[in-house]
Amino acid sequence: MVIIEREHAGRRAAAPETVAAVGRLQELFVWKNGEVRSGRDAVSVWDHGLLYGDGIFEGIRLRDGWLYRPDLHFVRLRRSAAIVGLDIDLTDDELLRGIAAVAEANRLRDAHVRVVCTRGVGLPGLDPRRCIEPTVYILAYPFPPYLGETALSVIVSNVVRKSPRSVDAAVKSLNYLDGILAKMQANAAGAGEALMLDGEGFLAEATAANVFVIRDGELQTPLPTACLAGVTRRTVLELARELGVATHERRLSVGDLYAADEAFLTGTAAGIVPIGTADGRRLRFTPGPVTTQLVEAYAATWHDPQYAVEVVPADARPEVT
Repeated sequence: MVIIEREHAGRRAAAPETVAAVGRLQELFVWKNGEVRSGRDAVSVWDHGLLYGDGIFEGIRLRDGWLYRPDLHFVRLRRSAAIVGLDIDLTDDELLRGIAAVAEANRLRDAHVRVVCTRGVGLPGLDPRRCIEPTVYILAYPFPPYLGETALSVIVSNVVRKSPRSVDAAVKSLNYLDGILAKMQANAAGAGEALMLDGEGFLAEATAANVFVIRDGELQTPLPTACLAGVTRRTVLELARELGVATHERRLSVGDLYAADEAFLTGTAAGIVPIGTADGRRLRFTPGPVTTQLVEAYAATWHDPQYAVEVVPADARPEVT
């Protein structure tokens, strides 16, 4: 009946494979305030994270049981919490144990892990004082590279990335509506992703990833004033310097993108994904030599103890397919 009503309203019904995939997700366990439980009834409809987007989160990659750079993710989570005035009464070790518990409950050694902290259940109304206490959720679920693994076509969206005059770009909040609107523009244009500008017309980031351009062998990325200071972004900058590639964090115009030799996006969910065309303009190399070097160097760190922590041992229960 719901699908019929949507079709009558001129909206496209969800594809059968999407419906099936969502059904499988709902069967997964989640961790909530220290307890592993069914994900079907874990969230209250009175949680301010649901009602108002009042909350923060981190997405972390689990690869073959190894959790990638959790220390940096936890630092950013606590910074987001401090900015929005949320108390996270959990140590890093407690968060790691929660991640391990939910990954093992779901029999996953490869997953995207999401740590979510909301203002919690409360009375309707924006005032945070109407909530009882924060709620922390940990989810672990299968999630292949978000943007695929082939070169992307991108458009430049006219949706401006908010920050720093509204919500600080350092906050990884539960509200991604500006990115969703830009993503809808990319979908309508038949592009793989949208790039967003800051309030002054310079490149900020993609809808959920950072952007890099390479010109004359030098790596450049926007300053983190209107974009999230991504963990993968930081890793790429560190690896580039180790490889002897000059790096610059500066303002970048749309013209800098159009004239780039190479360009790519980075993110925990996406990894490193080359850009093939921007607003219909084909870049010189896709992927280019610098991008290829960085992709290889990045993959080499996934199980390096300097970068990752093993939280699901190799003898844990096998992954469910």
